[in-house]
Amino acid sequence: MSSEKSSAENSKKNLHKADFTGANLKEADLSSGVLIEACLIDADLSEADLCEADISSANFEGARLHRTLLYRSRGPEANFTRAILTQANLVEANFNSANFNRANLKESNIEGADLKNVQMKNADLSDTNMTGVYLSNADLSGADFTNSDLIATDLTNSNLTNANFKNTYMNHANLSGANLQKATNLTQDQIETTFINKETLLPKNIPIVWISDSEYEFGDI
Repeated sequence: MSSEKSSAENSKKNLHKADFTGANLKEADLSSGVLIEACLIDADLSEADLCEADISSANFEGARLHRTLLYRSRGPEANFTRAILTQANLVEANFNSANFNRANLKESNIEGADLKNVQMKNADLSDTNMTGVYLSNADLSGADFTNSDLIATDLTNSNLTNANFKNTYMNHANLSGANLQKATNLTQDQIETTFINKETLLPKNIPIVWISDSEYEFGDI
């Protein structure tokens, strides 16, 4: 066991503003730990246990969190820019206003998480389970949702410009007020399974004609 890993585990309840830049914390048990404002830039936390940990405003920029457990963790305003979170467990986590720009979350499980107001520009969200995720007011421009489940996901007022929806399952997703202009691989069949309103902005290949405040039909391209 590395000295950094041992130190982190032994002090996990008191790691406020701790500096683990580039540290090897692979498989560390930091469950229920307190890492508020901790610096973990480029650290390796692969397969670490951060379940129910408080990582509010912590910096994980460029960190490796492959198969890391973040179940019910709390990380408002945390920074995961360019972080690798492949096959990670973020179920029911709270990452309100966090930054996931250019992060790789491929094959991760994010079901029921609070991601309101997040930044996820150009993030890889392919093959993910995002059922019931709260993503209102999020910036998801350029995100890749290929083969992902967005069942009952709240995407109200989110920016989905240039997002990729190839084979995305969107049943009961809420797209009210969302901006989907220039979204790619988005189909009428997908939109029919979602909730939209007059404020929803769709790409030009999916023209909408509103019949009433709640009813619409597809127009001709």
